[in-house]
Amino acid sequence: MTALLKAEGIHKSYRAGTRELPVLRGIDIELFAGEIVALVGASGAGKSTLLHVLGLLDRPSKGRVYYRDIPVSELPPAKQARIRHREIGFVFQFYHLIAELTALQNVCLGAMMLDSLPQYLGKRKQVRARASQLLDDMGLGDRLKHRPSQLSGGERQRVAIARALISEPSIILADEPTGNLDSHTAEEILDLIWRINENDGVSFLIVTHNEQVAARADRTIRLRDGLVVPPMPTQEAGV
Repeated sequence: MTALLKAEGIHKSYRAGTRELPVLRGIDIELFAGEIVALVGASGAGKSTLLHVLGLLDRPSKGRVYYRDIPVSELPPAKQARIRHREIGFVFQFYHLIAELTALQNVCLGAMMLDSLPQYLGKRKQVRARASQLLDDMGLGDRLKHRPSQLSGGERQRVAIARALISEPSIILADEPTGNLDSHTAEEILDLIWRINENDGVSFLIVTHNEQVAARADRTIRLRDGLVVPPMPTQEAGV
């Protein structure tokens, strides 16, 4: 089976004055269509850095990222941006919504990144209808004109998920999507993610500290000190 998204020998270091700080030290992972994978590790393990590299928000210092067998980490920035905007959705712990825009406008903003301004204006009505439907599916049909400050944390995260879905991505990279929510609201957001996965076939890579979230995933990838921790061998009964 061909991986949807693959990291091969990924290293990432940052400069701090004359020092080089290694964050990722050789990551090999594969993500397949339709699955939900949890990415777990202590603070500083490299989870968010790996997410940024996989999402083409940052380039690896060494190694390659493949999307559907295309070495996308080596593409020019404009081509990377096109893949990022059309194929990959992002959901963050702190939502990253534009405070001055309504919920509907924030979701439409995700579609504006796909085309030139004239192209977007030509299909603006269809985009608004799609955004309205997504928000209605999120249970926010009566919140279309509300700004982020008028929404609860759970409602803001639902808007962020709708914005990620507006381009119909194949995979959504979620960085601690429930980390800023109370336990009840977090459970609702997780139920929503699993429903989207089941109904629409969207893959998810979820960065989380929460072992209960990881337990729900199809697979768990653990990072420690910039490396993937090999899974523990399963012991046979009676051993």
